[in-house]
Amino acid sequence: MINTWNESLLHEELKRHYCGDAGQTEVPLEGSICDVLCGDGTVVEIQIAQLGKLRKKLDRLLLHHRVKLVHPVARNKFLETRTRGGRLKSRRKSPKHDTVYRVFAELTGLWSLLGHPGLELEVVFADILETRVADGTGSWRRKGVRIEDRSLMQIHGTETFRTLEDWAGLLPASLPDEFTVKELAAAGAGIHAGKMAWTLRKACVLELCGKRGNQFVYRQASRTSTLSARP
Repeated sequence: MINTWNESLLHEELKRHYCGDAGQTEVPLEGSICDVLCGDGTVVEIQIAQLGKLRKKLDRLLLHHRVKLVHPVARNKFLETRTRGGRLKSRRKSPKHDTVYRVFAELTGLWSLLGHPGLELEVVFADILETRVADGTGSWRRKGVRIEDRSLMQIHGTETFRTLEDWAGLLPASLPDEFTVKELAAAGAGIHAGKMAWTLRKACVLELCGKRGNQFVYRQASRTSTLSARP
């Protein structure tokens, strides 16, 4: 199989899920290897993190193809730690639960493609198993425990973004017409509010309208301001 030696189980499992019966995987196309070529000609690219790394590849593919970019978000994450010899040491559920706003942590490098007529981004909400090995080679933050792999346990659902209006729909309904990053965070975007505001401003979904002390004030750009916000 081409180009799969460094892929995670999670990537492989999502690739099989999106391929279905009529698609093909690992197809040479426009000078690259695409993850999935669907029966209707749509290209599916799966990226677990750092979506901006696909920028040049997407630029080439979008010249002649429709592209679905798939990004998984962990609704629930389970952590399984094994010894160097493979014995199960511990298994627990992480207290963290990611939301759709997690995508903005990975999206800054693709802001100029948001709303591209040939591109849709599909966020997959899933339960994910993260396998770790306590062999002393991991980071100091994990006390030497390294992440070995991630795998798919269950898909709960998806949310798809095609237009700038779709992205504007992520703005919480409780936001005032003019708001700061701090207010956006409190309304639901949490720790991802800063990158969300930056990305949506670059994509012309938001615009700057002033400052409040040392905080920038944003508002929804007029082209998307008639849309319903997220409850």
